[in-house]
Amino acid sequence: MRSSTIAEEFLSLGHEVCFVGKIDPMNLIIERFQELGLGFSVADPKEFRTDNKNDILLIDSYSVPTSDPFITRENWFKTVSISDSITPKYDVDLIIKPSLITRTGLDGGSRILSGPEYIMLRSSITQNRPQVTTGTVPMKILVVGGGSDPSGFCNAVVEALARSPYEFVADVFSDNFDRDLQADQRIRIHKVSLQIEDYARDCDLALTLASTLAIELIARGVPIGIASAFENQISGAQEMLSLGLAAPIGNRDISGTWIIDSAILHDLITSEAFRSNLRSKVSGLIDWLGAHRVALEILSL
Repeated sequence: MRSSTIAEEFLSLGHEVCFVGKIDPMNLIIERFQELGLGFSVADPKEFRTDNKNDILLIDSYSVPTSDPFITRENWFKTVSISDSITPKYDVDLIIKPSLITRTGLDGGSRILSGPEYIMLRSSITQNRPQVTTGTVPMKILVVGGGSDPSGFCNAVVEALARSPYEFVADVFSDNFDRDLQADQRIRIHKVSLQIEDYARDCDLALTLASTLAIELIARGVPIGIASAFENQISGAQEMLSLGLAAPIGNRDISGTWIIDSAILHDLITSEAFRSNLRSKVSGLIDWLGAHRVALEILSL
């Protein structure tokens, strides 16, 4: 999803874009590729002919070895990596770090782009209307577990929500949801799809993992509660929490069982002041020009 944002920007600038490699064919990804007018272009790198006078490689992977001959810099005009805390140290001209903290200088000889001004958002991301929940309108809560929700985050959050006495409507997006938990009329279950955007535009609160979606929700100005389920989400969660941009709603123990913080969940649901404080911290932090800035930096290499 995050590499699709720069693909979208290059397409809008009139350049050709080709995805190389195997991509998880979940509905969310398929819909995103269709939205961009891209197919699953080239599954086997051996079938892609590189042009080292014109082609730019942007690699976003945890599994491609740094020694893979396909990504050798001699094969390309320039090379770029989207990198987080567990990305291999690829030999590239430019590193894009999807971070809310600005870092300058070099990383192993590669220049770094990071910070709010380089956060790449899909063109469909727009700012939410200001939200102030009243006692006469049920709060709208968005719950998303990232991708297909493989960690069971949504199940744990729904169990906690079901125990609360408050008035709300929770729209939960998960492909691995325990349907036995759906008896609560306040909770509506959806398959993961780009329909998430329709609910993100109008929600009062979102509960999610520290992923690309969390960044999009911050850009929208939505107060969020976050957790991390996987190693590549830990540093992002720490950033959001240290900057006061999100509330910590739980964690997984060593057995993989979720522990949801009911006190924080209570404050997020019942305290307009708590949510307003989160909104004030994220307001204006991210604009919608990050992908364009990144594209121009890549083209200037």
